[in-house]
Amino acid sequence: MNVRKIPAKTPLIQYFGRWEKSLDACRCAQGATYIKANFTGRLLLADLTDPGNWWRVSIDGSPFRRFRPQGENTLLAENLSAGRHKVLLVRSTEGYMGISEFRGFFLERSETLLPPDPPKPRCLEFIGDSITAGAKNDGPPDAPYDDIEDNDMAYGPQLARMLGAEYSVLGKSGEGVIHNWDEGWPGQGVHTADRYPWTFYSDKKSPTNHLWHPQNFPVDGILISLGTNDFGNNEHQPARQDFIHGYKNLLQTVRQLNPHTPIIAIEPVPAWLPPEARSWTKAAVMECKALGDNNLFFIPLNKEKPLLEAQDYAGDNTHPLKNGSKKIALYLKDKVAEILGW
Repeated sequence: MNVRKIPAKTPLIQYFGRWEKSLDACRCAQGATYIKANFTGRLLLADLTDPGNWWRVSIDGSPFRRFRPQGENTLLAENLSAGRHKVLLVRSTEGYMGISEFRGFFLERSETLLPPDPPKPRCLEFIGDSITAGAKNDGPPDAPYDDIEDNDMAYGPQLARMLGAEYSVLGKSGEGVIHNWDEGWPGQGVHTADRYPWTFYSDKKSPTNHLWHPQNFPVDGILISLGTNDFGNNEHQPARQDFIHGYKNLLQTVRQLNPHTPIIAIEPVPAWLPPEARSWTKAAVMECKALGDNNLFFIPLNKEKPLLEAQDYAGDNTHPLKNGSKKIALYLKDKVAEILGW
């Protein structure tokens, strides 16, 4: 094939979310990271190594096509019209599915990358569990779990687009503030406050975990939606003091890396959670504010009535489908805009 390679490090390629860039490749493992570029020609391939994950590609704003990367032979588009085109390449599955490695694009030898479009002037970061990751929103409920996740259509990315913002997502299925879905009591595993400072997802605390530098992808607002897994075990429920202490630790960890960024805590989505999930989250925010952090906010979802109905979920009253996520985004849109002064 008569093509030439455009390396991943060229400034003509834009990266969004948590990426680690080296001389030969760019790597990610947080889910919903994405790439934008402008190019000429009829053919576009990527050098994308990622055996465990699903990705999606859109050319010139076309509907997304889902695919599994094939290394140097990852075909993104062919038989295009001559001239200028745009590519949007999005990772669909979350961080625990492994590290994605992007080494660049292949174009026909006579074609080239063009200067990128200006990025949107705003950026939001979303921190959460499977709901934030978009789990179970893209297929029948009985399909394999990792095959029915479209992180780009979870509530966070949808909200970001409504507000004219780029986005970064750190969503991990089963994760809680102090207790994960699949761990015993008390929870001794990795929780959100542990992994927030890491570039890549890991289920182990280790000094070798790559640390994230927020200046690599600055954000203008941070939204946290956690607690479903803490309260999801009927035999054990968290103690008030433990949950609030854990949530305060999470808020303070996020604040350490983002000294001046507004942080918005959101009530967990499922309406079947006890009212303590809402009131204790708010209490953690208020206690941190009392300690001097006045750039913290809280938004309830189900205080007056359940925000979502049964048909908005993937048959489990927990994981929103794409339309359910859209309802969440629409509910948050004006509230978040007001907090951020947008």
